[in-house]
Amino acid sequence: MFLIIAGLWLWVFIPSWFKRSQERQTANPSARQLRREARAARAAAPRSAISNLAERNFRLSMTQKIFSTISFFSLATSIASIFLAVSQIFYWIVTFIFSAIFVASWVIARTAKRKNLDVLARASKSRSNVFASVANSLRYEDAQSSIAGIPVDTRAWEPNHLPAPRQRIGELELPTLAEVVEIEERVIKKSQATLDSTALDEILRRRRANG
Repeated sequence: MFLIIAGLWLWVFIPSWFKRSQERQTANPSARQLRREARAARAAAPRSAISNLAERNFRLSMTQKIFSTISFFSLATSIASIFLAVSQIFYWIVTFIFSAIFVASWVIARTAKRKNLDVLARASKSRSNVFASVANSLRYEDAQSSIAGIPVDTRAWEPNHLPAPRQRIGELELPTLAEVVEIEERVIKKSQATLDSTALDEILRRRRANG
């Protein structure tokens, strides 16, 4: 019975296994060639500045996370080794090693964070430039369509012109001026009137005295 099963296995499975291995060997070079061509096509394809900044942002974020985690665990290990160094001097070496790892990883994480912020600022600027260029192209297309006679959207915003200022015409009035009198003439008239009354009073006084 076992001999029959072994014979069937050798007769059925061994040839099929050899056939599959030969198919894999013939298919592997073509598959590798296709993968190489796909990688070359991706590398040769033009990439936008925003996609490059996004990829760089991802790499910097991952670097920051990894080294932040390393700095946290190295700090915890160095603190724990300080307490263990009280009993054994060997742990002082461990403390120094993990302290150096903590400092190096912390510096790398801070540098990655600073570069990541710069990348985000550049990405925001590139995005605003893209939106501005799109808006300019849309305005240019609207202008070209209006020039070509294509009706423009009537519900679009239009500026409201301010009304012209009202101009009031003034009225001319003839003012009533006072009479102009010379000062010297009035003084002379007043002095003459004063002298006449004094002389009259003097005459009347003399008549009463004589009478």
